[in-house]
Amino acid sequence: MAVLVVAVAVRRVWPVAAVVAAAVGTGVFLAWGAGPGPVLVMSALVVFSAGIRMAPGRFVVWVGPLVVAVGLVSQVGRPWWGWADGGAAVAVVLAVGSMAVPAGAGVFVRSRRESRRRAEAEEVQRHRFEERLRIAREVHDLVGHSLSVISMQAGVALHVVDRRPEQAAVALEAIRDSSRAALEELRGTLAVFRGQDGVERAPLAGLGRVESLVQELRSAGRGVEVVWEGEPVQVPGAVDHAALRIVQEALTNVVRHAGDVPVRVGVVFGEGELVVRVRDEGCGAGVVREGSGIAGMRERARAVGGRLRVGPVATGGFEVEAVLPLAGER
Repeated sequence: MAVLVVAVAVRRVWPVAAVVAAAVGTGVFLAWGAGPGPVLVMSALVVFSAGIRMAPGRFVVWVGPLVVAVGLVSQVGRPWWGWADGGAAVAVVLAVGSMAVPAGAGVFVRSRRESRRRAEAEEVQRHRFEERLRIAREVHDLVGHSLSVISMQAGVALHVVDRRPEQAAVALEAIRDSSRAALEELRGTLAVFRGQDGVERAPLAGLGRVESLVQELRSAGRGVEVVWEGEPVQVPGAVDHAALRIVQEALTNVVRHAGDVPVRVGVVFGEGELVVRVRDEGCGAGVVREGSGIAGMRERARAVGGRLRVGPVATGGFEVEAVLPLAGER
């Protein structure tokens, strides 16, 4: 009984030693001629705990032979250890049967815990992937738009540097301002993602910055019109930010692919939804090949429960339309 008590005490720290001690204590107790009684309860507790803490293969290798051995040792006082009258076989069956339930329960609990740990690990990996994707999207949208504007302004400066130096100076100032603003925003974004102390979490940029985006293009001689429709409502921060980034990426694509054509940006506050459209008056596109820019806009729209449509329009040109759900009140 003392050996069994020790086995129960150390079952969580040394499960193999506990199983061996429980087998020894139970075997001696039964060989002495006493009935099973409480020894089976303590043995079952040790087996259950071992099933939780030992790998299934290792558990069977250790526990199986020991249980069979205990069944045989219980017949030590009988002639031929019970082999002559079948008592040994019955004892082994009873021993295995009495330990099967706690053993199965222990293995089941271990399996559930491992499944839960795997699910938690997969969830952590999924969150990490989504966070990396979000950082990549932010950097792509911010840097891509800024570099497109800088490239456009540099082209203007090179075009007029000999004939109109004062206009080149204006373009160079715009390049300086755009690069400075982009660098500051990029530093703030990366600092927040890194969790640096002392960095204030500024509100996410939203549609209030559309005019500044458009002004950058207008300063380079682009014709951009902004039209606001509907009664403004309170837009959730995530939706507001997604709408801005979609407009920003759409304008970047116009600069890269459409050439010097007029552009119209429309923002419509509808019933329960926000619609943003960016349309140029270029020649459109025959086959739309979705690169990282369109894929990023689609992911942003989907992330807030919205949808995105891109493609040429019947009257000419190319349009990006995002329909985003609203939760704000008028």
